[in-house]
Amino acid sequence: MAKREEYIDKLEKQLREWNTQIDKLQDRINNESQDLKAKLDKRMEELKEKRARLRTKLDKIKDSSDDVFEDIKADSEKLWADVKKGFSEIREIVKE
Repeated sequence: MAKREEYIDKLEKQLREWNTQIDKLQDRINNESQDLKAKLDKRMEELKEKRARLRTKLDKIKDSSDDVFEDIKADSEKLWADVKKGFSEIREIVKE
């Protein structure tokens, strides 16, 4: 049970941090050229959608039994990696 609770806390903390990072990146994107802004806006939308899916997984983890937790956790880890990659790609483009 503690392992699951630790994972939930870790994921909630990361989601809060990503919310802040998204806001900062969005401010930077808004100052880019129209062509680059359009490209970045699309990536930001994809990133936000993945983050929302991760939030949904977190809610499922909170409501799941311990035996189901491991299955949901595996899906969450893949989404987590996708979100991290998305942030890296956007940062590279805006040269943060």
